[in-house]
Amino acid sequence: MTKDIFRKRYTQHKGNAKMRGVNFLFTFEEWKDWWIATGKWEQRGKLRGQYVMRRHGDVGPYSIDNVFCGVTEENVRDGNLGKEITIATRNKISMIMTGQINTWSVGERNAMHRLEAKAKISNATSGGKHYNSKMVGTPHGLWLSAVEAAKSIGIPKSTVEWRCRNNHLGFSYLAIA
Repeated sequence: MTKDIFRKRYTQHKGNAKMRGVNFLFTFEEWKDWWIATGKWEQRGKLRGQYVMRRHGDVGPYSIDNVFCGVTEENVRDGNLGKEITIATRNKISMIMTGQINTWSVGERNAMHRLEAKAKISNATSGGKHYNSKMVGTPHGLWLSAVEAAKSIGIPKSTVEWRCRNNHLGFSYLAIA
């Protein structure tokens, strides 16, 4: 096993580049000096938030004039830009993600789960304010929706809707011009 961690990581990096068909023009000393100069040696790695040696435009060789230090997630994102995902890959991703919970959608992290947000949305879109509501005429008066008529008259909404559809007992949907 290699005692010098710099030498070990340099050899791994060079080998990975060769395996991917990317030229690696750094000497060991240049590579080591570059990492020390970035000040990110202790934070380098392949996990989120760690730093990697990135190539400009993800093209060309690893060389002093074609690399810069950046975080892993940006490197992965930029490397995937413009790549088309095949149906087979989409299906694999779908299978892996099936049944998994997205952390951003759980509990208080999701704005739609907060009571004040639910109440605000409900008030903004309920009754006559709903995009699909129909004006209702009854012997008791006119309402902007079946929901409002049902609440005012004291009967179920489904009864108001049935009576309007069938023009029963003076109930009807009114056309708004």
